Amino acid sequence: MTQPPAPLRVLVVDDDAMSRELLGVLLVGEGYAVESADSGAAALALLARGGAAPDLVLADIQMPGATGSRLAGQLRRACPPATLLLAISGSQPPRKTISRFDGFLLKPFGMKEVAAALSALRRPLDAGGIAAKRKTRSASTASRSAATRPNVASIHASAAPTASNSLVEDPGEQLRSSPAVVAVGSSGDPVLDEKIYRQLAGSMPANQLHQMYELCVRDVRERIALMRTLMAAHDVARFEREAHAIKGGCGMLGATQLHGMAGELERNGLAAAPGAAPEVNFLDELSAACDRLERMLGSRV
Repeated sequence: MTQPPAPLRVLVVDDDAMSRELLGVLLVGEGYAVESADSGAAALALLARGGAAPDLVLADIQMPGATGSRLAGQLRRACPPATLLLAISGSQPPRKTISRFDGFLLKPFGMKEVAAALSALRRPLDAGGIAAKRKTRSASTASRSAATRPNVASIHASAAPTASNSLVEDPGEQLRSSPAVVAVGSSGDPVLDEKIYRQLAGSMPANQLHQMYELCVRDVRERIALMRTLMAAHDVARFEREAHAIKGGCGMLGATQLHGMAGELERNGLAAAPGAAPEVNFLDELSAACDRLERMLGSRV
């Protein structure tokens, strides 16, 4: 009897625990075998221990330590030539930053976007059913050298633009404008993207989904507390990095209001006004948005 092919192995590298957890759940649900690391250094240490090499690496490009092009080079040396490297981030990076990756996915993205990226790179992968329908990797693909890989520009060109394609448009704009966003908080701004919520609800048990949102809210509250300290210390870089992390994690869960507010804080940082009061008020609003999300989810999850 012919043995079924082993699942594709994916290594998720992200310093945001919420994003790692959610991506792991979604990838496993699609039939991938998943490992994760919270930094580039941890990913390289994991790879150095040996074992089966990943077929795909999803690496965040805004982390402490080695990141961006430097991290891509280190991962390339640690992985076999057939391993695909996809950069991920909640913000569009300069092309130079991702030039050594095979492609880029803008958070929030789903498993369809992962499959589309692999399809654009001509991986032998069925975009619909991952594990059960995957074809055996051909010898020519397995022996392909890094020099023959399509570059990031070719991926953008080959991916057909659709409403859900994170390879070619800003999903944050989709979150803000989608008619599927119907849950509205007391401020009048959308709180939750119902389309993303329904997709997640169809991907995992209700209790697991509830835990994901609990983790998200807890993570945001902890980052808000840290951001107050960073604001007092005038640490602009770390303040903006925390806002970026909130934006990425909340975007993946469809927490639209938190996603948009964090994006504004990331863009403006501590330069919004000469005094501290505007930022303090905005952080208070961010905390209030957590309350609104909790109340909304408490009635349904």
